Parts: sequence; C-alpha cells; structure tokens
Amino acid sequence: MAEVIDVESIKGRFSWIIIEGCHFIYITRIINGEHLKFVSAFMAENQLLKQHLNYFNPDIYKCLPVIGHYITNAEAELLNNINTQHCESMFGKHTFIAGKDCLVRIEDVQELKQFLDVCYDKVQSNSNDQTVQFGFIKIDSKYVPYYTKEDQKYLPLFCFEGSTDDLLIGAVELKNWDLAYLKFCFQVMCIYDNLYDKNYCTVISLNDIMNYFPPETTYEDCWPNNLSSYPHVINLNNDHHKPGVWIKNPNQVNHPEPVNGKYVQSTSQVPQQQQTTTNCDCSSSGIK
Repeated sequence: MAEVIDVESIKGRFSWIIIEGCHFIYITRIINGEHLKFVSAFMAENQLLKQHLNYFNPDIYKCLPVIGHYITNAEAELLNNINTQHCESMFGKHTFIAGKDCLVRIEDVQELKQFLDVCYDKVQSNSNDQTVQFGFIKIDSKYVPYYTKEDQKYLPLFCFEGSTDDLLIGAVELKNWDLAYLKFCFQVMCIYDNLYDKNYCTVISLNDIMNYFPPETTYEDCWPNNLSSYPHVINLNNDHHKPGVWIKNPNQVNHPEPVNGKYVQSTSQVPQQQQTTTNCDCSSSGIK
C-alpha cells in the first residue's frame, strides 16, 4: 500500500515550536514510517530569516544544502487555514498553492538561521561563534580556507595539489552544514560554480599539514578586511531576493485525485546537474 505522506495535514493537524524565542508553526509528513517536521519556506522567510536573508549576495545561498519539497493539496489547505484562523493573517494575503509553495525540514531552517547570524557577525566584526569557527590559514604566502570540526581545523585537499598522495591517508569528507561554511569561504575567495555543485569536499587537518610541510613553514589565522564592501559577498544594492533563493532542487510532488477516499502522494527528484571538478588557485584569494 502506498504511503500517504500528508495524512497529518489531511486531518488538519499542526504543532508549534519555539525557535530563538519565536513561536513557529510546523506540520508533519510521514516518510518511510518516520514522522518528520517541516515548515513553510514562505513562513520561515517572513518570520524567522528576514533579518539577514537579504544582506548577502544571492550567490551565497549556493553554499546551502537545503532541499525544498512542494506542498500537497492537503498541506496547502492546512497552511491557508493556519494563516487566516490561527495567525490572524500575519502572513498577509498570501495563498499557499500545491506544487508552488515549498516545505523545508525544520532542522534546515534552524541551521540556516545560525548560518546567517554567524556569517553576518563574521563579516561585520570577524568574530567566531563558540560552536562554529571558520576562516583562512595563511601558509607562508598562500591563503587556504578552513572549517573547525571537533576542535580540528580542516582545509580542502585540492588546495595542495601535487602533495595529495601523501596527505590522502588522513583525509576525511565534509558534508551538509559543515561544508556550507567552507563554501562560504570559497565565495569570499571568488571560487565559484563547480565546487558548489558537489555535496562533499575532501579535507585534511591542519595538524597533518603541519607535519607534512617543512618546520620553517609559517601559519597565520586570518580574515579579509572590509569584507562588508565586497559585492560578491554582500548585497550592496539592498535588493530583495526572490522567495526561496536559499532552497535548491525542490522535489516535485504529484497531486492526484483521491482514490477510494485516500490521497496518495509520490515524489520524484529533480535531476542533479552533472558534477565536475574545478582546479583552483587558492593563492588568488583577494584577502588583504
């Protein structure tokens, strides 16, 4: 029997969660027997993310691993009822439409909120969050981005071409939101396109790098000056981004008529772009 992913919405059920002091509505989908929490992307933008969402150049959002899922008919009806009957139309006259509006995992919204706040603070004052630390290491005259995970600074392996055979032994992969912060550094360095398409990056710890290079090699933790004036990072024109700029590759949802009184929904993934590798000169960083 096909799984009805939006059965909770068909029953008109939704719940509340508090995110950073904000009461936020979520709905539940049942996928492979698991109850997963989703929120409206439109509601997230207008209620939780709006403070810093338009601050950055929209290319920054290529860094993110947020996948959208188009809402079903039942979910559209529920969200419209929530707006008019439970939120006093705080989201205006917006009409939620099946196959057009998107849901995202609530965990991704929480991660994105942190990403925006952390990157904003980093740009404004070069301050590192206690739990999220990233930046650049100047190795002699070469600038290389890093991300800190489990108290270890990790650097992209591709920045050390020619030495990779010896360094591969200690290599690991960064994925998901860990990778998003490293990709943010790629954007700061004007490294584009193909690196954003990859959902992982092979990295090596700074400790392994230091053991590999000669003892006289110098290492300096650094960050660009006046980054708030860089148009490839900051939205200097203060333009409002199109809705959902932070979501990629939405899952298309079919919307069949009820069968024997039951709605059966199916999903199909939008084809991924072919992934290729870019050779990058990490010394061309624009870091002063």
